[in-house]
Amino acid sequence: MPKYIELTEDETWAIDLMVRHTYAESGSVIGQGLLLKVMNLILEFEDRRSTPTSPVVLPMAVTEEECWALDHQVRCDLTINNKNVGRGLLVKVFRTLTAFANERDATSGVAWLDDLTARLPGNEGGEPQNGNGGPGPSGGTRLDGSHDHPGDSDDGASPPLPRST
Repeated sequence: MPKYIELTEDETWAIDLMVRHTYAESGSVIGQGLLLKVMNLILEFEDRRSTPTSPVVLPMAVTEEECWALDHQVRCDLTINNKNVGRGLLVKVFRTLTAFANERDATSGVAWLDDLTARLPGNEGGEPQNGNGGPGPSGGTRLDGSHDHPGDSDDGASPPLPRST
């Protein structure tokens, strides 16, 4: 799912400058697709320049691969029209790459937890047992198939002390 980066006109020209000379070198179409998006933004800025609602920024949808291409191509000291735009552009790219990574980690984390829940003994439906997510105080089967009984410990710790009631 693409994400959006809001770009100024100078940042758009910076992407054009940095990607244009290398888009065909790697043999992938990432650079070409990115250039087409940038060309559309440049044309939009140009067409709306003399209107009362001339935009300061415009959104551009980017994929994770395009963000990595930008990360590779854009220098932090890049200057366009005597303005340093490289650093600000890279910060936007970094935020977007982080969002992609967080989304991927959250999705894989949920899938991992769902998988663990489904593996609980006697829990084919995925519902926690005893209302607390575990097999209860009497012990049960671990995910690796071994048994867990009170007092059994494989970490070298002493068994729990008996409690008086």
